[in-house]
Formats: sequence, C-alpha cells, structure tokens
Amino acid sequence: MDLEQYFSDLLTRPEPDLQRSEQTWDLRADEVSRFGVSDNDAALQGVLRRHDLAGEKVLDISFGAGRYLVEFARRGAQVSGVELSGRMLEHAGHKLRAAGLQAQTGRLLHSPWEDVVLQDEGWHDAFDLVFVHMSPVLSSLPGLYKALAACRKGLYVSSHAWREDSLLTDLQDTLGLPRRRIGSRTADDLYGLFNLLYQWGYFPALEFNEYCKTSHHSPDYILQRYASWLWPEEATIADRQRLLQLLQERTVGGEVETRSRDIIGHLYLDKRLRR
Repeated sequence: MDLEQYFSDLLTRPEPDLQRSEQTWDLRADEVSRFGVSDNDAALQGVLRRHDLAGEKVLDISFGAGRYLVEFARRGAQVSGVELSGRMLEHAGHKLRAAGLQAQTGRLLHSPWEDVVLQDEGWHDAFDLVFVHMSPVLSSLPGLYKALAACRKGLYVSSHAWREDSLLTDLQDTLGLPRRRIGSRTADDLYGLFNLLYQWGYFPALEFNEYCKTSHHSPDYILQRYASWLWPEEATIADRQRLLQLLQERTVGGEVETRSRDIIGHLYLDKRLRR
C-alpha cells in the first residue's frame, strides 16, 4: 500500500462552496465575537509551551473574530491573518484597536485561504508560527502545502476529533434521520495530517483534551445552527417548520438545553526538525 497516497486521500475533498461558507460565518460573527480565550485555554497553552511570542511573527489562518490574534499580540507577537468572513474581520479589527494593539498588527486579509498567493503578500517562509484553530482550511493538500510554505518554524493546528450533542441526537431520532455527528466529515483530518507529515519526514506531536458542557439557547438560535447539521444539503421550509415545532416543545423558560462532549486534537510541528 502507498501510505503517502492513502493519507493524502484522507485530506482530499470536493472544493467547498466559499460564498455559502462566508454567508454562514457572517451570520454567526456577532455570536463568535463574544467568545474569549481563558488563561488555561489548551490551544493558547500549547503555543506558549513552544513559543515565547515576543518579537515573533504569527500568521493566524481563519482567525474568526480575532480572539487568538489579540492574545498573541498582547504577548508581543506581530500578527497577520486571513479570514473568509468580512463581518469576522470587522470584529477582529475592532478588538485589536480597542486593546491598543495596532502596532502589533500586520496584514489582515479578507480572503479564502485558497486564494492567498504567498509571494504577493511577502508571506513565503515569513512566519515563526502558523496557527490554525478549528478550521477546515488544511483539509486539502494545496492548503497544507501553502501553510508549510508560509511557516519557517512552528505549525499549530487544533481541531475537533470527536463531538457529541444530546439535542442533535434526539432530533435526528425524532425526525427519523440517520445519526451523523457534528464535524464527522473532518474528524479524521488530524489523523491524516499527522501521518502525512510523518511520511514527509517531519516529527509532528499530537495530543488531545476533552471538555463537556451544558448549554441553553433560544429555539430560533438552535434552528439556525442545527438545520445545516440535520440536513447537510439544504433544509426545506417544511423541514425548518418541523424543527422549530420540535424545539418549541423542548423549550423551558424560553431556552432549549443541550449537553455536549468534545475531544479536541492539537497538532504541533517544528518544521526545522526532520529526518
């Protein structure tokens, strides 16, 4: 068996609908902008164990509303980034300005990672750390090649390896839909990425952490989030009406409860260390 080809195939998927993805994340931008980074955040601590950050150049791919950009800049890094969603970019710029971190901010691109040309941006072999948090942009060989080309020292990737959601399972069973976990299409990405990098002569490190939580949200919010999980292609008007009815039946005090269990994988590659 050609192992390199096998693991390459794990990272080969149909090209994403970038316009639809941008619309989805634009709609979620206000919500995501409220997310913070705690001092014991696993991804942040994973970076800090390996990077001092002061004086380093960091590229955050798919930086969302900028929560990690702010944390890296506060610690003295010069931060640049790429983000598909224009609304997310607005939030990130506001956070950096509000924190007085303009001097630590390089170029923030509103663009899909797929369209970025490193040479045009002066980003080839330019960054001490390339950081990718909860994004599928490395779920393809071209995306991975480009991230490696931008990196001169460290590549850090964190992603869901396993996700469970009690409400999603309940709704799938009630609607007679097959059980499909959130993120199941990308659950093996870190496994493929780790093995592919090893095949190329690198020595990536991979570790995991688990967290469980109970969340409460309005039926309208759950409707927007869960419709695409229940019907990956497209939810019909009838589908959405039925889903809203089921959510209203599960509402207590104006909110619906769900319990989730997440296992997050963290991959770190020191690009300088290879056979």
